[in-house]
Amino acid sequence: MSDNHSVSSETSQASSLESYTARESMENNVNGDIITMTLTNNYSQLEKQETNKSLAKSNNDLNVQYYSGLKLALIQISLNLAVFVIAMDISIVAAPLETISEQFKKYSLSSWIMSAYSFSSAMGCTLWSRISVKIGKKLSIIVAILGFEIGSLITATSTNMYMLIVGRVIQGISGSGLNTVSFIISSTLVPEEKRAFLLSLLSLSFTIGSVTPILGGALSEAYKDGWRLCFYINLPIGLIAFLLFNTVYNDGESMSILEIFKKVAYVHKYNIKSFGKKMVAKKTYAKILVELLVSFDMVNFLFISSGFILFLLAVTFAGGFQAGWHWYEANCIAMLVVGPILVFLGLVYDCFYYFKVVEYLRAKYSDIIDFPPDTEIGPLMTEKLFFNFKILSTNIVALFVCLANGCQSVYIIQYFQLLFNYSPLIASCNYMPSMLSISSFVLFTGFVISKTGRIKEMIIMSAITGLLGNGLLTILKDTSNEAEKLIFVFLGGIAFGFVAQSSLMSAQRELNPKDKRYRMDFVSVTGYNMFNKQLGLCIGSVFSTMIFNTSVINKIKVDFPQYSYLRADSLIAFRRHNFDGRHSPFSKMLAKCIQNVFYFATGVSVIPLIFCWFVSAKKILTKKQIKKIKEREQADDTASTNDIDIDSKEA
Repeated sequence: MSDNHSVSSETSQASSLESYTARESMENNVNGDIITMTLTNNYSQLEKQETNKSLAKSNNDLNVQYYSGLKLALIQISLNLAVFVIAMDISIVAAPLETISEQFKKYSLSSWIMSAYSFSSAMGCTLWSRISVKIGKKLSIIVAILGFEIGSLITATSTNMYMLIVGRVIQGISGSGLNTVSFIISSTLVPEEKRAFLLSLLSLSFTIGSVTPILGGALSEAYKDGWRLCFYINLPIGLIAFLLFNTVYNDGESMSILEIFKKVAYVHKYNIKSFGKKMVAKKTYAKILVELLVSFDMVNFLFISSGFILFLLAVTFAGGFQAGWHWYEANCIAMLVVGPILVFLGLVYDCFYYFKVVEYLRAKYSDIIDFPPDTEIGPLMTEKLFFNFKILSTNIVALFVCLANGCQSVYIIQYFQLLFNYSPLIASCNYMPSMLSISSFVLFTGFVISKTGRIKEMIIMSAITGLLGNGLLTILKDTSNEAEKLIFVFLGGIAFGFVAQSSLMSAQRELNPKDKRYRMDFVSVTGYNMFNKQLGLCIGSVFSTMIFNTSVINKIKVDFPQYSYLRADSLIAFRRHNFDGRHSPFSKMLAKCIQNVFYFATGVSVIPLIFCWFVSAKKILTKKQIKKIKEREQADDTASTNDIDIDSKEA
């Protein structure tokens, strides 16, 4: 059965040759008229009719359904709300971080308020892309929204730091689903030439949500438990997104909410005895094994997630000078070594052994269970991510641009709080220029791509402005004037605005629509791009904290031994109650520690500048080019029809 499905899939996808050839030809030739003439000469009227039928069948196989008008607007609004709320939850706690830690008397765990979300969010990205294939994109978004709401409620009602961290983990796992599946859905709502605009809207929503440290600062200053409103506010926004999305969007593959409720409501009618027999049957365990290893690729997920968590935990604990954790101790060294090894094993498994395992399981169990069809089989991290150097280069650029931005997002706010003794609200307001630059250049990038079809140039600009922006941030000191602070903070955010959707479109553009694995590769590349960006932000946050903590502790021991009892996570509270002016020796010491973070961000920004030249140079078709091709095809159709009429009359 699976072989027949594979053959039909290959036939239907191969039939999209005309569309693919047109696109490739348009990229390789400047003159659109040459392209349309080539199309006209290569295909007769009959061939075009057959191609259109086959292409329609192929689109149905891939669950492609384009939207327009009010439905498209409502779906996009719901996705924007979903992306906005997860971005808001990433950054809203940056300002009230010290307030929360002080209330729960757990300064040593303060970094986990953000790290718990980042860790779980990054690790869930690739898995959610696969869940969306298995249960459908619509149901995936609904489940992710409900999970995010539950996590927000737990976090808002927390009675201790541990309960809050658990809520943040649930938020992170669900938020990664909202982020990843939203971009997958938005990439399939409209044809490729219109995709840049929708992706830029999602990236803009993410950026606007990232402005919420201002809201978090305002709420935390309003009253004692004001920080809880930072999480309560998620509930109405998530509800609106849920209602809009569930009402309008239909992917043709997900169960409706009504169908799910019916199954739950009539559970008492199921034959419990028969159900018990099924649970102990070999077929059931074979099905579970195949789903875990084939459909969800859990081997890779466990290797990758465990590896990154071990590595980042070691950096967090050792860099934060936690008791029993030092760089030279066995537990820290073991985690720093084992973590990367596990990540490497996960990549090797997906690139070389995943399909061997699939064939082994197919031979063993295909006679007793319905084996997943070929269109749903593929590794979480397809080998194209690493063997296609253009896709690899794109993801490297995105990773390190986001890593540098992760450093900025934490320590620009800390710069204003520690050196100028600004309140959380005022410090967040001074971070606004960065958010403004990201928002502006997200829209600018989407506009340029949609008008010119050029993607590579946007990625190159991201690399150049990243190095420039982070380099200028190293100039910020206790003596910087208002103009310098405004300009440097603004320039620091431009790189992220350029790379937000251009990296995703560049990676997707390298995939071959004629490939029978196109659908799964598309999902894998999209999911990995989301994972890559989240991982970059997470690593940037963890490494910048480690660099700052180490710098502070070392400098305090040498220059201010009377304060040797201080730890970095209690520094803000100490600084607020013992502020001695922005130009004091203590302030200058803090300025140098923050400067070290920006030096690190500048150093990693060199890497995107190297790899940006190797990303794909392929362009997407613009609206004008699509219109020109359609006009030429219509003219050709008319001419062919006239020729047929003449031949009929002569006969």
